[in-house]
Formats: sequence, C-alpha cells, structure tokens
Amino acid sequence: MFIFYYRLSTRLLLVMLGCVGAWVGIQRVGQAPFPEILYSDTSNRQLYSTSIGCDSLLIACARHSRILLDGLYSLPVADWSPDGRTIAVHMNEGWLLYPRDCLLVLQTCQPSHFEAALPNIRIAWGPDGSTIASYATAKNATTTIETRGCWEGNSLCLQKRVILSELSLLKDPTWSADGSRMAFADYTQSGLVWMDTQCFDKAEGCADDLQLLAVGANPISWPSLSADGRSALLMMDTRNSDTDQQLFIVELDTGAVQQITFRAGTATFPDWSADERYVLFSGFEKANSGDLQLYVMDLARHISLPIVHHSGRDVAFGNWGTR
Repeated sequence: MFIFYYRLSTRLLLVMLGCVGAWVGIQRVGQAPFPEILYSDTSNRQLYSTSIGCDSLLIACARHSRILLDGLYSLPVADWSPDGRTIAVHMNEGWLLYPRDCLLVLQTCQPSHFEAALPNIRIAWGPDGSTIASYATAKNATTTIETRGCWEGNSLCLQKRVILSELSLLKDPTWSADGSRMAFADYTQSGLVWMDTQCFDKAEGCADDLQLLAVGANPISWPSLSADGRSALLMMDTRNSDTDQQLFIVELDTGAVQQITFRAGTATFPDWSADERYVLFSGFEKANSGDLQLYVMDLARHISLPIVHHSGRDVAFGNWGTR
C-alpha cells in the first residue's frame, strides 16, 4: 500500500512539475525580447544595430551587434520612427530617411533626403511616424512640420511652419507619442520648454503657449517625452560641470523632479522605451575616464547594466526600435 501511494504521489508530482514547466515555457515564449537598438560608434563614425537575446536584464544572454552604415557625420545620430517603418540618420548634408528593411535587411536601396530647417542633431517624429518636426531660428524661433509625402516626393506633401517664440533659442525637439505635446531644451535659459500642440492651429503660432519649466540651476538637454506628454526624461549638468551629467525625470504639470542616475561616470543621451520601463543611455564606467559605453536601465528594478562596449572607442545615441 505504501509503495502504491508513493508511486501515485511521484506520478502526480511529475505531472505537476511538467505543467509548471509548460506554463513557464509558455510565459517565456509569450514575452517578447527587447526590440532592436540603434547606436553610434562616434570614434569611427559608424551606425550599428544590436539585439538583446533575452527578455530580462537579470539573465546572461547573447548580444549581437552589426555595422549598418560607415563614414557618417561627426555626430552620427539615428532616430527610429514610432511606427518602426523609417530610420532617420543625421548626415553632414542633412538627414537621410531609410525604410526599415532597406537599412536592416537589404542595405541596397537609396534613402530619401530630408532637409531640416537648421542643422540640429535632433528631429521630432510625429505620433505615427508620418510627420517630422524640425527646428529653425531666424527672426523668430519656428518649427517646421512636414508629412511623409514631402520626403517621399509625392503629391501628399503638406508643410506647416509654426512660430514658437521671438525670445527663445531652442534645440532638441521631442514630440509625445500621442501628439499632444512638444518639448525643447533652451540655449539661453536653464529649463525645459514645452507646449500643448493645440497651438499649431492658431494663426499667430505658439509663442503665448510656451511654458518654461525650471528643472535645476544648470542647462538641460536631450529631452524625451513620455507617451502622454506628461513627463520628460532628460540629461542635466550637475555640480556646475558639463562633464558631470546625470539623468532626471520631470513631471511637466507639477514641476516635480526625480534624479534617476547617480553614477560616478556620466549618464548622457537618454532614450525612453515605448513602455517607459527602460532607458538607454551612454556613460563612462568611472568619472570622466575610459570608453563611453551604452547602458540600459530598468526603472522598475532600479538597475543599470552595460550592453555595448567598443574597446578604445566611444558609443552613444542609443535609440530603441519597435517590436
């Protein structure tokens, strides 16, 4: 009798373990890995892509990087459109817009040319990837918005020029995924400039709608808006030094500021993942020394891990792709 119950219990245990194993396997299959990441080797002026072969930073897994483009501009920034269809690459003569598969798979087609209004190293993709906003300044600070037809060269090209300000000198435009807000860094003032994009419909422009949010005593740069435009991820100089930068999250409506990195080395050029759980950024391992590496930060677990290191070279401008 004891042997019978022992065998029965063992079989039940094996069945239960098999079910648990199958459930875990289903969970793992169901969890999509990280999307492909673009980044730049700024020493050799090359554009790379890399993939993380697992769905957790806590798991040791393979990471594969490959060169996409060579001989780029001195600041080789690449920016993936929100719909994943297009990759914009900053070149000396302006921006080149590559269809995703053209750059990542075929690598044989010719890109479209997008002439930004000012040779800024940031453009702002519209909510669905069908529009681009660039920034310019002459007598007035303006943003120019163009639809996909403009860079694809067809009759669906629409262009709108919106006056922003006569006082501010803005840079680093960013547009929320829902289209509700845009934000900029300001060359002349220490703070984040943002606005509700409803002002685009005003004949007089958005000058009266710009809001300056004081983040700290030092300049900020490279803002990245949350999907709803309520929060901004950015980098800011600390300790009155442009060689000691850390990352912050700012709530636009309340002005609340949270510092999220406290590194001995810098934390620069952040990019928020679409679900706002992860942050890509560049940094030195030690204070202002070594090679500039690419890190990913898990905001939920409060951990950061290096994911790309090119020995003797600097990598930066990490940019999330789409799943």
